[in-house]
Amino acid sequence: MRIIKLICFLLLFFSFSSQAQSLLARNISLNIEKQKLGKVLSMIEEQGAFHFSYNSNILPTDSLVSIHDNSLNISEALDKILNHRFEYRQSGNFIIIRYAPLELVLLVNESVGNADLYTITGQIVDKQLQKPIADASIYEKNLLVSEISDGNGYFSMRLKNITQPISLTVSKENYKSTVTHFLAEVNVIHKKDQVSERFISGNLDQVEKTWLGNALVTTGQKIQSINIGGFISKAPFQFALLPGLNSHGSLSGQVVNKFSFNAIGAYSAGVDGGEIGLIFNIDKSNVQYFQFAGAFNLVGGNVRGAQIGGLFNQVIGEVKAAQIALGFNAVGKSFEGLQVGGIYNRVRQDFSGMQVSVGLNAIGKRLSGFQVGALNLVAEKQEGLQIGVGANLVNGKSSGMQIAGIANLNQQSEGVNVAVLGNYAANTARGLQTGVINYAGKLKGAQLGIINISAQNDGYSIGLINIALNGYHKFSLATNESTTYNVAYKGGSKRLYNMLMFGMNSKAGEKIYTAGLGFGKEMRLFSKLSLNPEISSQYVYQGSWDYLNLLNKFELPLNIRLNKWLAIQGGPSINVYYTRQNNATGNFGLLQQKHQDFSFSNQRYTGWIGWNVGLVVL
Repeated sequence: MRIIKLICFLLLFFSFSSQAQSLLARNISLNIEKQKLGKVLSMIEEQGAFHFSYNSNILPTDSLVSIHDNSLNISEALDKILNHRFEYRQSGNFIIIRYAPLELVLLVNESVGNADLYTITGQIVDKQLQKPIADASIYEKNLLVSEISDGNGYFSMRLKNITQPISLTVSKENYKSTVTHFLAEVNVIHKKDQVSERFISGNLDQVEKTWLGNALVTTGQKIQSINIGGFISKAPFQFALLPGLNSHGSLSGQVVNKFSFNAIGAYSAGVDGGEIGLIFNIDKSNVQYFQFAGAFNLVGGNVRGAQIGGLFNQVIGEVKAAQIALGFNAVGKSFEGLQVGGIYNRVRQDFSGMQVSVGLNAIGKRLSGFQVGALNLVAEKQEGLQIGVGANLVNGKSSGMQIAGIANLNQQSEGVNVAVLGNYAANTARGLQTGVINYAGKLKGAQLGIINISAQNDGYSIGLINIALNGYHKFSLATNESTTYNVAYKGGSKRLYNMLMFGMNSKAGEKIYTAGLGFGKEMRLFSKLSLNPEISSQYVYQGSWDYLNLLNKFELPLNIRLNKWLAIQGGPSINVYYTRQNNATGNFGLLQQKHQDFSFSNQRYTGWIGWNVGLVVL
């Protein structure tokens, strides 16, 4: 019986060993002279049909390498170009390169037991110096049992319910990992749901570097993370009271669970199913499907599915999920989905979907979708709909629609900007700006407001006051059949300019005063000749504010430029006068008597053909 078990064990061992060495044992050919290490590694990847994973801060990728050998395997090639100072391990189609210039040894003091209980005690020492190594990780990856060597390198491990040959892995930072096999009195059983080890690339200690991670993750779990790194196991279930009190012990930070229930809180490698923490959850890598915490969730990798935190959710990676917190949500990379934060939402890269908060929404790069908050901030580009109870700020291009209770502030605007107070586009504004005050560095769309300002106006400004700092500015001094003296400021663009108009008639018995607004367009006929159709409406004051008197004009003056700053103008006009004032009162009755009069109830209209002649200061 013992012989049969030994044969089974050896078959399993050699099958696992051959599988693990399949990539490293592949033969390649290298004839390289003074090439950068990074390029050489890419050539080995191409020949071996796999990928490397390594920390570029440790591996000297800019160093020059020379090697000429037509028959060597990948492991031998790496030893030659890296001078035996690194360790290589396979995970899937990846070879992981780990800095490990030193070697360690597991000295077994005692290994005894059976399938129900097996005990191993020993010591971890430096192979060259024969000195004990403290804080080394010793773990059995199938049983998810681990220990950490003490100050003298000693450890003791108790293994229960053994159904597979025991393989103890010893790992320590800067040391090559070693595996020691033990044959217990066991019946070898193949389990479909057997725990398997895999590798996760990237910097997995970021959670531990946060304030909460550093405070709540135990020293033992931090040591395991340093020693074992990205080699992660899977388990169907975890129960935890605290990060240091759980069903996986100090190895919990190296285990991805299908489901984890945490009475207070826990620290895990990740979740591939569901996790419930009555207070908190901390995960160093990815979380999938569902995560709930009464207080907070802290995730070092990516999140997929649904994440709910009573106070806040903090994810260092990217999120494709529905993320809800009464306090705030913070995402280190991009986000897709629905994000609801009571006070604050922060995404450091792109956002796609819907983002809602009572307070602040901040996006580090691009927004594509719908954003609602008291204040919305986008660093690069906004597409879609943005609603700010207070303001919307895009430090780049706004494309789509913005609605703000106070103001929309953009570097560049395309689309529709609606604000109660004002809109500001530092550079080009296309589309529509509508607010009390609108400003655009270069207007190529339309402005609708009380005051419209642009540095350069190539669009349309419609408002009480339109100012184009480097655009269309003209003053006209004129006389017409109704008022002797008239002055008007014309500002905006040639396509559409606004007119602010004042007039008066000072003759005794005919004193009237006019003020109003108008719009015009310059149509160039020749180099010094243009036609300017203009429409306006002016209030007519005749000594009393009790009546509404409006003089509406359509004028078609011809402008002849005399020099760079002066032109003469003149042309016909069509006039329609409306008044509620009786014929017997007011000084405007004189004009009414000269023209045909028609009445509707108590409203009176008079129309006539008039003229306008004057000077235009350019």
